Amino acid sequence: MNRVRITLLVLFGLLLASPVAAEEPLSYAEQLIRSGEYALAEIALEKQIADHPVAAARLLSDVYLFEGDLDRAQHWLERAREAGLEDAAYYWQKGRIESARANWPAAWAALRSAVALAPRPEYALLWGAVGLAQGDAERARLGFGKAERSGSGASALFLQGLTLLSSSPEQALALLRRAQLELGSESPLKPQAIYWQARALERLGRVKEARSTLRFLLRSYPGYGPARDELNRLGP
Repeated sequence: MNRVRITLLVLFGLLLASPVAAEEPLSYAEQLIRSGEYALAEIALEKQIADHPVAAARLLSDVYLFEGDLDRAQHWLERAREAGLEDAAYYWQKGRIESARANWPAAWAALRSAVALAPRPEYALLWGAVGLAQGDAERARLGFGKAERSGSGASALFLQGLTLLSSSPEQALALLRRAQLELGSESPLKPQAIYWQARALERLGRVKEARSTLRFLLRSYPGYGPARDELNRLGP
């Protein structure tokens, strides 16, 4: 489903675009990265390599990941590892880089290692999303279940619902409704959780409820084009 892929890209964007928290001397460089000032961040970090070899190299890997220069992102990740970067952080970043390459088998293997070493919610969430990108529902459920247990409830519920949409729309609907309640109003996944509820209802033959859900979505998010397209397809 093309829209499932679009949803995954939104999640990848959120997880790939979050720089690692920096130690105090590098907080200015981290602020530059968050502001998209990558050239300035690169200059600031290269000045800090001698004093902070692990953290500066790790953040430089982020800079190049965000810029789309994945070979240089990998180069600085390896520099960070040589300087003493812990294994869990190494495999997490490697998984992000391979996800950006759309090299799903390598990304999944790296993230599996990251989760085994440190079961943090963002590690498990991306691990499950990579499984879903591979079209492997079992891998996806494994990752999202781990993410939910690790504290990433709403996003994990949403993606579990997406995983089950084809095989078990009733279960998918229940998970998507729970996700909708837990997601904040500013989350980019909030309107998608409502949209996919409508798609689940349609699969269950509850077309009237699907239309009602789409109308509710458009009242709450008037600019959400997929809902309008779907409502036009379903008819009045």
